[in-house]
Amino acid sequence: MEAQLGFACDLYNAALEQRRYAFGTGQRVGYVSQCRELTALRAAGDGPSKMSCSAMRSPLRRLERAYQAFFRRVKAGEKPGYPRFRSRRRYDSLTWDSAWSIQERRLALLGIGHLKVKWHRELPASAKVCTVTIRRVAGRWYACFVLALQVSAVPARTVMRAVGVDLGVQNFAALSTGELIPGPRAYRAARRQLRVVQRRVSRRVKGSRRRQKAGLLLARLHERIRNLRGNHAHQLSRRLVSEFGLIAVEDLHIRGLTRGFLAKDINDQGWAEFLRLRCGARVPKALSERVHRCPTCSMVLDRDINAARNILRLGMSRQAPTWPSGACVA
Repeated sequence: MEAQLGFACDLYNAALEQRRYAFGTGQRVGYVSQCRELTALRAAGDGPSKMSCSAMRSPLRRLERAYQAFFRRVKAGEKPGYPRFRSRRRYDSLTWDSAWSIQERRLALLGIGHLKVKWHRELPASAKVCTVTIRRVAGRWYACFVLALQVSAVPARTVMRAVGVDLGVQNFAALSTGELIPGPRAYRAARRQLRVVQRRVSRRVKGSRRRQKAGLLLARLHERIRNLRGNHAHQLSRRLVSEFGLIAVEDLHIRGLTRGFLAKDINDQGWAEFLRLRCGARVPKALSERVHRCPTCSMVLDRDINAARNILRLGMSRQAPTWPSGACVA
């Protein structure tokens, strides 16, 4: 698998270099023409033995998507971000759209063999597997399946409940129902372990095998933090979608917020923002002040819950019909 990933990385860089040279000389080189040249390379015996054609075309498909995204950003007036060369240490995935099978709960890949898999869950019997992607993450290997499923019709809800959600630093979220949802605090819980492992990496000689092992340990610790955050976010979003028909969330400029002094807490937990009072009066306050006290209506409550109620009110106002109910007269 390491050999196939290394060859795929070299093929990606060679295809990118060919496109850059062709652009400078006024020629046109695309995915189809490069696939034709890849056929000639396979006939000459280049690349790992028995590596499937589908896996060899994976870096070419990735490069084609990179160019499509580049031209889309240019057309939209955004920062283009021209495709760049890839390092072997950072080229970590390979995709098969054919030449694979599942036999006796083992994943069979052409040119690699039968792999023992720890299944996260059973694949649906009615699903059609489109592609299989093998990913290398912190020294571990993962198989990701893309499925095509027939989605059944969702029954109509008689009563559509609505909720406003305010993301904060002290709590992950506050709902307009009055519920405060604590966050995972994955980074804060692992700070001591991170400090120990990072010091171990810094003490190792650069380029040594021991430094590589320590770096792998650090990468796995960061992977666990990322998995804890993702699991918490998925479970919470699934719960909200199941319980409510309308979910109003504030429109936050995350990139701007993560440049401030709360960047560490925002990345680890959530977001905080000054929001309006339920009665409409604006009451500026410092971030350290967690209780909202309105001098207009004398309401006293948690500032995050008050913000969630304002978000719900804004979301409901945007759902109100604006088109006239009567006949349209020209």
